[in-house]
Amino acid sequence: MNDSSINDLITNYLAKEVLLDEETIISTKLALLDTIGCIFDAANGSQPVSFATRGEYQKINNPFKFAQNINNNRDMGRFFTTLIRWHDYNDTFLAREWAHPSDNIGSLFAYFMSNSGSLRDFCKAIVRTYEIQGSLSLGTSLNKEGYDHVFFVKIASAAVYSNLLSGGDKNVITRTINNALLDGPSLRSYRHTPNVGRRKSWAAADAVSRAIELSEISSIEDETYDGILKDQNWGFESIYFQDETMRFGKPLDNWVINNVLFKVLYPAEFHGQSAVEAAVQLSEEFLNKKDIVKNIFIETHEPAVRIISNKDVLNNASDRDHSLEYMVAAALLFGDVTSDSYEDTFEGYKDIEQLRKKIIVKENPEFTETYYQFEKREIANSIHLEYEDGGQSEKITVRYPIGHPKRRQEAIPLIKEKFIRNTSVHLDQNQASHLWTSIYDLETDAEFSQLTNLLLNE
Repeated sequence: MNDSSINDLITNYLAKEVLLDEETIISTKLALLDTIGCIFDAANGSQPVSFATRGEYQKINNPFKFAQNINNNRDMGRFFTTLIRWHDYNDTFLAREWAHPSDNIGSLFAYFMSNSGSLRDFCKAIVRTYEIQGSLSLGTSLNKEGYDHVFFVKIASAAVYSNLLSGGDKNVITRTINNALLDGPSLRSYRHTPNVGRRKSWAAADAVSRAIELSEISSIEDETYDGILKDQNWGFESIYFQDETMRFGKPLDNWVINNVLFKVLYPAEFHGQSAVEAAVQLSEEFLNKKDIVKNIFIETHEPAVRIISNKDVLNNASDRDHSLEYMVAAALLFGDVTSDSYEDTFEGYKDIEQLRKKIIVKENPEFTETYYQFEKREIANSIHLEYEDGGQSEKITVRYPIGHPKRRQEAIPLIKEKFIRNTSVHLDQNQASHLWTSIYDLETDAEFSQLTNLLLNE
């Protein structure tokens, strides 16, 4: 694919119709419902709300009613995206770069709640942001250069928001994308020991807020800054990339939304989701024999070794939910992993800390190979226990975690259960179930206001 025309590829894609077939509509509604659940869940916490509002904590009964009183779209986009991302429980897309495409939905709520429109247009915008961010992630690795994946959130949200704001004006969209390139990416050091902190929960919100701001600025007549990607002296790739070019890994269509990964059961970094699933299956045997367990072996793929495997000191919850050893230890001890499992106030925290020291992680080259194979896209992990007498447990291998598209039908009722749990502080079970069904059954020809009415009236 011609990597010198990122801007042209995006503007041409935005000018075409998006295929909203039945599969894509269902995938989009699942992504939307899962995101709404994440918003409601985080709106109950003092820390996420304080970061989302940039102020003192205030109790929010309904985050969508609260958002109506936010003065500008940049703040609204930041508000929604902070809540979407806070618990690391929103959807994921893994490739050369990893991504959380629903981060972009915060910018789209900001636009459509201010400007209205049709549900079809809203769904098309979701598909487009997912496709741009996901396809960039397939073709370009930011993490290997030391940069953060939210840069692709900024590009995707800026491009689609600008397209909506300008009515498809190619010059405005081009200028917006080039301004995003001129901003450049941020470092990702705050996602790794020893610098892990809450920035990883609000970084995408910052990217969305900036994307909206750049769209608004770029609506004003100015240079388009053509050539910023490839300029050999001052261009984006010359300055930021040592051995990379920025490219899409596939043609732009509607593929990403249909292949996104849902965190159905466990709020854990997705490279470790199948490991948690395997550990839960081993939990009963572990608990029966925990006094004679010598070692716990995890075989995994190379990105998991690089990204989430460490035995260093874990300083906070943000560190722990990106530790393969920690999440597996929690799953073995308690047969489950929840957001509370990562807090140092969790009753089993000290036991988890002790157990993770017995865990040995190594790469399985086959798992690495199938992780990158486009037709497979496995996220495989194996776990087995070794006992003091030299005996071993069964090796449990999970190649596709429950939120993988290959297990989509199995996952749908669990995504609904997750939605009901996530909204439980704000809605009773009947209200939550009714809200799910009402949104899931909305016709795409409906006005966007019908969606907001459902969210405001619950």
